[in-house]
Amino acid sequence: MPKIDRNSNIQAKEVIEKLIPDKLLRIKLINFLCSSIEYANEINSANWNINLDINGHFVRFNTGHEYCIQIYKDELLILCDRLFLKPIIQNKNIPIIFRGHIGQEKIHSDNIDKVPDCVAKTKNSIGCVFKLEDCSNYLDLIQESHFEFIKQALKTLQLPQMKNAHSKGVIKYFSETINKTISNPLYEISDLPLLTEIIVKQEYAIEKAKKLTSKKRKQLIEKSNKKPERIIVNQTIFIRNPYVVAEVLYRANGFCEKCKQPAPFLRDFDNSPYLEVHHQIPLSENGDDTIENALALCPNCHRKTHYGKKSIK
Repeated sequence: MPKIDRNSNIQAKEVIEKLIPDKLLRIKLINFLCSSIEYANEINSANWNINLDINGHFVRFNTGHEYCIQIYKDELLILCDRLFLKPIIQNKNIPIIFRGHIGQEKIHSDNIDKVPDCVAKTKNSIGCVFKLEDCSNYLDLIQESHFEFIKQALKTLQLPQMKNAHSKGVIKYFSETINKTISNPLYEISDLPLLTEIIVKQEYAIEKAKKLTSKKRKQLIEKSNKKPERIIVNQTIFIRNPYVVAEVLYRANGFCEKCKQPAPFLRDFDNSPYLEVHHQIPLSENGDDTIENALALCPNCHRKTHYGKKSIK
């Protein structure tokens, strides 16, 4: 059997219509999938992919390192955050079988409390398994908890082989089906490495270096190039609202809004107290750029929010 061309929207159409023959259900599932893609793309446009199986057996949406939605001939799997999902489905008769994993073993139950996390790298993950014919009326109900899973899963890093499996054909087919442009991930547009990937690799290298003896590290330092390697990277940044920044700094009046201590120094160019504006729900996690979501922090408290044991909320 010839392999599927992942870049072909015609072959994507054939596979997906075979997996989901009912037209109304197919359009509803495509809309649900596209909403998930748009949500993930808004948070991190370079850390997701759509995988069209080269044998035509499934379509899979991955966020970060984790699978997120899987569509097979008779089964739909959607990953959710159990803490968000549990109160929503409580006392409702919904035809879901919950899935978790212990190692490679799949654990199933109709009781959400009886299964472990579905994916190891994302805490509180729960798999929701539907028969395709049963899912149509419940997609909207679980979407919020599904989005919460996406937000957490995007903190993991996608593997190169997952990016290589991305199907531009599926994206084009989806766009044609719902008459709306759906974006491909950032890495399909540029060949430059991503800043997040470089940072993760650097942190991993540092952790490995910490496990060596001081003697071994010094030996390796002697053999190393004294000038650091330079690399051009791809980076997505947020253009922050200057009025929000200015108003939060005005509200703080020169004092850190966490530790209540005065700013540690004055800026050279305007003699104003040096504080940094921090978003309590990060912009990278779909947080709002508003004064309600922002704090003016001294550099020490700001670093603690990102790297300390207890983050500020």
